[in-house]
Amino acid sequence: ARSRMTDRRIAGLRVLQDGGRDDRKGGNLLLLDDTPGREALLKVYRRRGTAVREAFKWFSYHAFEWKRGVTARERCAIERHHLALWRECGFDAPALLDRPLPQGFSADTASWMEFTPGPLLYHYSCERSVPLPVRREAVERFARVLGERQARALRERERGLVMKHASIKHVMLFGDRQVSFDLEGAYSRAWPMLDALADELGANLRSLLRVAREDERDALGAAF
Repeated sequence: ARSRMTDRRIAGLRVLQDGGRDDRKGGNLLLLDDTPGREALLKVYRRRGTAVREAFKWFSYHAFEWKRGVTARERCAIERHHLALWRECGFDAPALLDRPLPQGFSADTASWMEFTPGPLLYHYSCERSVPLPVRREAVERFARVLGERQARALRERERGLVMKHASIKHVMLFGDRQVSFDLEGAYSRAWPMLDALADELGANLRSLLRVAREDERDALGAAF
């Protein structure tokens, strides 16, 4: 996450992202333990929108859209499950960390996880200072792993291996790793598996073509 308030601290932790307490914002809170050698990210899940809006969204998700991940408690539990599942299956995502939470935070709505800072694939893919063949390789690598993950998801009928909020904005380049994050949403078992896979595939490709420069769109799209 890009730092929004680098001079602020909460419970001794540096604020990386604060969606604000205004109900119209409703973003998660990201806090960094920047102790050298002990860097870690604390993700605090918050309600998105007013309580009334959340109730309507929960009803819509469960009754009509066949999706999960509305309340802060639900999103926290889903993301923990997905982070563990992805890593168990060999797909890169931040590791969950076993650390005590600062006073005032609940394990129902907060998780410590590995801090993996780096450029987003979304920005990297159109960075002119990086040679196009290098960027093409990064896109091709991402798409290849995506294909492997989707194949396993389809084979095992495992919707937890499908990213609901898919975008190359949710892939961070950390050293030689491509780390996927934002796994707090999920498809329910009622959602058709092929539709979930098609949604994820299309969303990733759209995000790439949206950010790609016009004279590079064909090359990057072909790499994908």
